[in-house]
Order: sequence, then structure tokens, then C-alpha cells
Amino acid sequence: MCALSDPDLVVQADLDAKARSDLYGLFRAGSRASEQPTIRRTFRLATAAARAISGCTVPAVYTAERGRLVRYSGRANRRLDELMEARAGTSGELESGRAWQYALFFRGAGETIAGAFVLRLTVEPSSETLVLLSSLAEPTSAGLAMAELIVRQRRQVHELRELGLAQVQLNRTLAANILRFDSHQRIRDTLIAAVGARDGDGESRLVAALSGLTRRSVVLQDSLGHQRAFVRADDAPVPSNLRALILRHPARPSPTGWRPMEIRSGEETVGVIGLYDPDDDRTDDDRFAVEHAMAMIAVELVHHRSIAQVEIRLGRNLADDLVVGTDVVDALARAEMLRFDLGGSLRALLVSWEHTSPNGIDLGAAVGHALSAMRVPTLISRRPDGVLAIVADRSDLSTLYGRLSSTMFSARGTIGVGSAGPVEDLPRSFAGAGRAVKIRIGSRRPYGVSDYDRLGILRILDMSDDGAELAGYLDEWLGPLLAHDREHHSDLVHTLALYLDSGGNYDRAADALTIHRSTLRYRLGRIRELSGRDLTDPEHRLNLHIAVRAQAALRGGRR
Repeated sequence: MCALSDPDLVVQADLDAKARSDLYGLFRAGSRASEQPTIRRTFRLATAAARAISGCTVPAVYTAERGRLVRYSGRANRRLDELMEARAGTSGELESGRAWQYALFFRGAGETIAGAFVLRLTVEPSSETLVLLSSLAEPTSAGLAMAELIVRQRRQVHELRELGLAQVQLNRTLAANILRFDSHQRIRDTLIAAVGARDGDGESRLVAALSGLTRRSVVLQDSLGHQRAFVRADDAPVPSNLRALILRHPARPSPTGWRPMEIRSGEETVGVIGLYDPDDDRTDDDRFAVEHAMAMIAVELVHHRSIAQVEIRLGRNLADDLVVGTDVVDALARAEMLRFDLGGSLRALLVSWEHTSPNGIDLGAAVGHALSAMRVPTLISRRPDGVLAIVADRSDLSTLYGRLSSTMFSARGTIGVGSAGPVEDLPRSFAGAGRAVKIRIGSRRPYGVSDYDRLGILRILDMSDDGAELAGYLDEWLGPLLAHDREHHSDLVHTLALYLDSGGNYDRAADALTIHRSTLRYRLGRIRELSGRDLTDPEHRLNLHIAVRAQAALRGGRR
């Protein structure tokens, strides 16, 4: 320590006297620091006590964090920070220029550093004052330790409170999970019980069970949009083709309130299930029930599809054999395996569609589903010229064309219906169905249903030879008349047709042509002259009548 001058000694003596008189104040400060200990309050009381003891200033206060001093208050001074670090936790005088500076360290539990003061005086204090200042470290350390303990206890209380809240939340979540698990298990048990009967109607049972679980109307449709099961539990409207709705507007809900969901097996759509939910307020249990039911229905649909594919394959072979002629006894045995009755009157159908369906639906599958929906037993086979179907004569086919047009999203199709007869006549029925399709396609209205038995005279219009035979026939009986009409812009063929249609009656024919009888007589004379035919000869009249009818049909069929 440096030597002091006489005036300094006088000042120091006064300070020492004041320090001794404030010894009680030191212990009082230590007592107050333990009353409501916080780091801020402890440092504030210790700073006030240091000032009271020595009149010093405290330019810097430090706390300890992870074994290092961190400035708590005071103006930043890197040099001073380095000097404090160099003291390594030992109290003592610091290097300084003019003033006297002292590092006072406070220790906590285990002698770890809890903090430090930098004390500054204009003159070096007396040994007594320094002792008092050093004594300040103990109550300050105790106050800091107690403050740290309180902070730790508060932190522990907070952590315990947080743990308690977390435990409460965990218990609530666990209870909710248990309830959800119980609810889901009840749903599973209900759906499993629905298919437990194995009576071949598992799909309908699952739909009924799902409707009961969700308390909503539920519908099941196949991949073509045909209804397989429907349970109405509210005021739900009858659903339309939900599969088509998904294909048209995949991102929009149905305006009818039905929520369609595809049932898939791998990458293939095997069906569509619809839940009537106009307010979109399904619960989590509803969604779980739908998802679980869809998975179980998918298994049912795939199972039925596998059986159907085998039956279709067997039926296809049998249908092909029946229309080319096969052993009847063998055919009856094979048909019995397919549960198809060949004992009654049968018809062959040939279905042809002009364009592929825009939704990728196979025509053979569409025909099979349509006839199944109409409850018409059938044998089906795909052929290059369309789809062949063998059906019972008693079957009502009036709605077949409309159903197929709806399924295929196109009305550009033709259905030929062959003549009815026993199984031995199916080749003839198939040939007639084919001729009915060709005649219909070549007519003015190429789309629709043509029944071979109702074609009448149009049966001769078989264009299988590109019309060569028919063209020769028309040329033979009407050639000169057709040529005259073209060259002279006359209407002799039309006059002949109306005359023959009226049964050879002059008056009716003249009225139909709106001409005078003498004009009609003149035209008929020209017809006899040009054609070389005798209109009074029955054979000539018959052939001419057939020819003009055929010519009229062909002219009407030109597009």
C-alpha cells in the first residue's frame, strides 16, 4: 500500500471513525439481506453498506454464470473485466491509475463464486475499513445463496406445476384415447358381426351396419355407378351415379349432399360408397367407421369380382360355342354350372358402340351390369364386332339401350336382337342380330335397337357383300327408271311406288300424287315402256314393289 500525507491521514482517521460507528449498520444490512433475498435487493443493500462503510463507489457488479463472471451492472470496461477475471475469485487490490480499486468476491455453496464487486476510493482505506468491507462479503454471499435457493425453489415449483398440468393433460389425453379406442373397437365389432353370417349378402349387411353407426343414409355402388345397396336413415334423395360425379368434379362436394368415396383395391376402383352429409359435420367416429367399412367392403367386392370373372370366362366360352353350334347335352351341363337355363326360348343380342366411353368403361362390363340390374340372366362374350349376349326370350329389353347410353356417356350405339328359338337355333338368331345391326347402322337413324323379327322387308338389305347383290337387284328392276329420272328430272320411281302402295288403285294413287288420272295413266305407260315390265303380272308387281321399297330405305339411310 502507498504512504499517505498528513492531510490524508486526517481524512482517513475520520473515515475509520465512521466505519467503526457503522459496524452495527453492517450487521443490520446483512440481516435485511436475508429477509427478502433477491439478487437485485442483495446487491443494492451490499452497495449501500459499502458506501456507508467507506464512502466508496461501486463502478461494476458481477454475477457468476457457468463458472464465469458476467457484468450485472456498471459501464462496460473491458480492461476492468480482464482484471477481475485475472483475480480468479480471490479478493484483492486491482491495478488502477489514480484511484484505489478493490475486487470483493462473494462465494456461494461449495465455495463457488456467486458474484463480485469492484470498490473504488480516492484514497486507500485503513485496515479496519478494509476488514469491514471484506466482512461485507459474508452476508452478501449468504444473501445471494439464499436468493439463488429461492429462485431454484421457485423454478422447481414452476416445473412441478408444469409437470402437474402436463400430467393432467396426459391423463385427459389418455382417457380420450381410451374412449376413442373403445368406440373404435365397438365399430370394428359391429362391422365384423355384419359380415359374420356369410350368407352372400355381406355388402348389404355392412352398408346397414354403417348406416346404424353413423345414423346417416348410406349407398354402395359398383365401379359403373350401379346401386348394390342403399339404406335410407333420413331425408336423403336417391343418389345418382356417384362414380361419374367423382370423375366430373373430383374436387367439389356433391350439391345433393352425398359425399362419395372411392373403394379401391390397389390401383383399381372396385366401388363407390356414399354418405349423406349435406352439412359436412361428420365426427371422427363417423370417419373411422366409413374407412373401416370401406376396407371390409373392398374385400367383399374383390371376392365377388373374382367369382364373376371366372363365371364370365366360362360364360364367354359357352356363348361363343352356342352361336356357332355345339353339342346340346354338353352345353346344358356347362350352363347348369353357370346357373343359366338353356331349356327355354332364347335370343342372341349383338351390342355395338361407335366410340369408346370417355370414362374408360368397358362395353362388355357395361352390358353385363345393365342386364344384371334389369335382372336378366345372360351369357356374355366380347367379339370384334361388339358384345354378344344370350338371353331368355321372355326378358324385357326395353330399357337396355337407355341404361347403356347412360353408363357409356354416349347414345351412339346399336343393339341387334335376333329371333327367338330353342338353343339349337342360336346360330340363326345370332346371324339375325348381326344383320339387324348392319341394317340399322346403314339407315337414316343408325343408333338404337333393331329387332330382326320386326325388320320386315328390310331383311333383304344385308350389306355384308358391300351391297353388290342388292345393287344388282335394283338395277335389274329399276335401272332404266332410275336413269330416266336422273336425266330428265322426272319422278317415275316415286309414281310407281305410290301406285303399288295403293294396291293399283288409280284414284288413290292420283290423289296421293296430287295429279290427274290421265297424267297418272301417261306416267304408268312410260314406266311400262322404259322398264319392259308388265304391271298386271303378279311376279313383276311383287319384284317392282320390293325394289321400290328397298330403294326408298336406302335413300332414307343416306347421311
